[in-house]
Amino acid sequence: MDEQDNVSHENKNTMLNFLDRIQFLNIKIWDFSFRSLIRVYGREFMTKIILRHPIKTIKGIQHYRNSPGTHIGVNRSFNSESNADLSITGVGFCLKPLDPPCVSGRANHDCLFFERNLHLTNQVIPCCEECRIQKIGRLAFAAGHSFYIMTSARDILHDVFLPALNKRQYSKGIFALCRYSFEPFKLALSIARIEADLIPYERGDCADYHTWLLADDGIKEERTELSADNLNTIEQLIQQSTTTDSVPNRFNKIGNLFYPQ
Repeated sequence: MDEQDNVSHENKNTMLNFLDRIQFLNIKIWDFSFRSLIRVYGREFMTKIILRHPIKTIKGIQHYRNSPGTHIGVNRSFNSESNADLSITGVGFCLKPLDPPCVSGRANHDCLFFERNLHLTNQVIPCCEECRIQKIGRLAFAAGHSFYIMTSARDILHDVFLPALNKRQYSKGIFALCRYSFEPFKLALSIARIEADLIPYERGDCADYHTWLLADDGIKEERTELSADNLNTIEQLIQQSTTTDSVPNRFNKIGNLFYPQ
């Protein structure tokens, strides 16, 4: 890239950042969207959602623009299409412990604790004792939620947003994620018609596109943390959205998600 190209690229970033700052058209992801267009996730979001579902995308953008804060409410224009009442709880892989390290590895959807259903026994793995994923997963299980350890944006697109949009697989969600991801996540939720609450990490989360992109590729050296207040909020939200009258028998991992059965 020559000097002229560099100047042009910087000018575009400056303009897009300005649009984000003034919340042009009540949209706050101008810079993120522009940068993502050259990524696999951005291209697939364009072809599999925006171009394939243009009307739902327009309605979703309108709903996003009218949804300030950390809650995405019910999209009334889609109520007649939805007969689902399925809930999903999602957390980022970056909550996994570093010392001692997670036995399941880090940048993946795996959790040995739930794959072996150790939450139904008294067996405890040292790295799992203070793991937030273990604590939140237990709550999701008891409430009858599907449980998802989130990694890349592309995986979330295929595991959550597309199934919700195409099959109405999920209608409600609770997600713990970095504050930088809030706005693009809210837009995707609005288009996919998922009523959801977003809970921010307190420390260690991505602060800009560069660090977000590294984490999206599984490069995250710092462990993220949830405050005690936000962990309590997650517990309350999960309990309020319980979808079962009895505790399920086990978690069953199918693909990248854990399903209560």
